[in-house]
Amino acid sequence: METKRKALIEKMTAWIDEGRYRSGSRLPPERELAVELRVSRNLLREALIALECLGYLELRGREGIFVRCGDVSDVAASLRPASLWPSRAMDQLMEARSIVEVPAAALAARRHNDNEADRLRVCLERLEALHRRGEAWGGEGAHWDSLLHRTVVEAAHNDVLQRIYEGLSEAMERHIGQSRRRLFSRLEWPDIVLAQHRELVESICSGDGERASAVAKEHIERALAEHRRLRETSDSSDRSWVS
Repeated sequence: METKRKALIEKMTAWIDEGRYRSGSRLPPERELAVELRVSRNLLREALIALECLGYLELRGREGIFVRCGDVSDVAASLRPASLWPSRAMDQLMEARSIVEVPAAALAARRHNDNEADRLRVCLERLEALHRRGEAWGGEGAHWDSLLHRTVVEAAHNDVLQRIYEGLSEAMERHIGQSRRRLFSRLEWPDIVLAQHRELVESICSGDGERASAVAKEHIERALAEHRRLRETSDSSDRSWVS
């Protein structure tokens, strides 16, 4: 499923980049689009959710699905040199995430629409299904994890926060790599993170902004503490090897 979805997303983004679907234009209805692309409507719906979170599409309720206007965030471009930052860049990125995501979660609880609530639930359902198979935080799990967090920020309906977060996400992907695999190798960690995601989605969908921001804060702070622990363990091992 992951391979098919990835191929479909790549095909649709290529069509947009090539101008087959122009900026601001409306896509055909889901049924027609599924026939044109020769895919199931379920697979198409997952790809549309991903493309909306990635900033290519905008779902406007009964009006339909539109190609978003504008280019990739200038903020994202300004953070591209982050790959040259020192090893402690993860600390700074996680702190910046907290500055953006904690208030965004509170705003999302007050401002989200039905479509965004549905997207959050889809992301959570996919993570739970993968978790039951022991695959929640690998390639496909990372995909749904990222979409869930993007949707939270988007549901805040604050364009500035969203553009800043796009840049942070892009920079984060450069630094997570091996540390993410090590993080989720701990037996209890996947259960902890899934429970936090579940509580975050539930608090936002129920409109509890205070709880949503508290969960987001705890989630990021705990992840940051664990990243620091892993780094210190790695540094200690390196020193032992040198000595």
